Amino acid sequence: MSVFDERYDRSIRFFGEEGQRKLRQTSVTLVGVGGVGSPLAQQMALLGVGHATFVEPQEFDNTNRNRFVGARHDDPVPGTPKVRLAGRMVREINPDVGVTEIQADLVSDEAFAAVKEGDWVFGGFDHDGPRHVLNEICAAYNKPYIDLAADIPEPAIYGGRVCIALDGNSCLHCLGLLDEKDVRNYLSSEAERAEIAKIYGIPREALGATGPSVSPVNAVIAGLAATEFMLGVTGIRTPRQLITYRGHLGTVAVSKDEPAVDCHYCKAIRGSGAKADVERYLRMPYLRYRGASPHRVAA
Repeated sequence: MSVFDERYDRSIRFFGEEGQRKLRQTSVTLVGVGGVGSPLAQQMALLGVGHATFVEPQEFDNTNRNRFVGARHDDPVPGTPKVRLAGRMVREINPDVGVTEIQADLVSDEAFAAVKEGDWVFGGFDHDGPRHVLNEICAAYNKPYIDLAADIPEPAIYGGRVCIALDGNSCLHCLGLLDEKDVRNYLSSEAERAEIAKIYGIPREALGATGPSVSPVNAVIAGLAATEFMLGVTGIRTPRQLITYRGHLGTVAVSKDEPAVDCHYCKAIRGSGAKADVERYLRMPYLRYRGASPHRVAA
């Protein structure tokens, strides 16, 4: 007799009871709970993972209402952390999934600890600076990392991609997916940013600016990420290292590009743990979130 209730019947028909058991034994850490993070959280609840930890500093606001899965029309603005909305949604969908809510930026002690504790890590950021940091943390502590990016650079061009770093075979860096200028901006102090703006004439308000975002495109990216995660955990197949969605063309493509063979993050840092000293980012006070005091709610 099955140890699972009928909730998972149709899933088990696809990947079997052992696959469902593996999902139940898996903990995930989602860093960045917004347009792509919230539909991904929904997928984790439906798949029945054992535990989901959400890391996000921001509160829900009215501009999020067009794409935040799980938000209700009467959720107060301001005063509602996004992690609370994600946690509530997961508990309402599947109370068997444990939830931890961490209202903190990636560069915080609690976020770093959550990444190290998770079996799989997901990143849903708008910018490449935090992607760079999370990529390095996951490499150092040998964590499977799935990075999600939705993009609408102009009205007629829209889509995104999912990058999966496993076992030191590829990552955001060696696949050339990071904008190094964006990374440098993120890692710069306020004084350095001001100097860059003065030299190159970049308006301060343009640093960290975000573009359009709509729920259907975000949902496709979250679905692709959740599918690759599911296939990897249940053992159906190894996740693809890079999947690109070109919505304006109606295509989903698997990259055949070969990663750089001498990638510093895949080869030198991977699995080195504390020796990589990723905690140096915590010693850069200007990287820490300036606004909300980190706190944790476990359920």
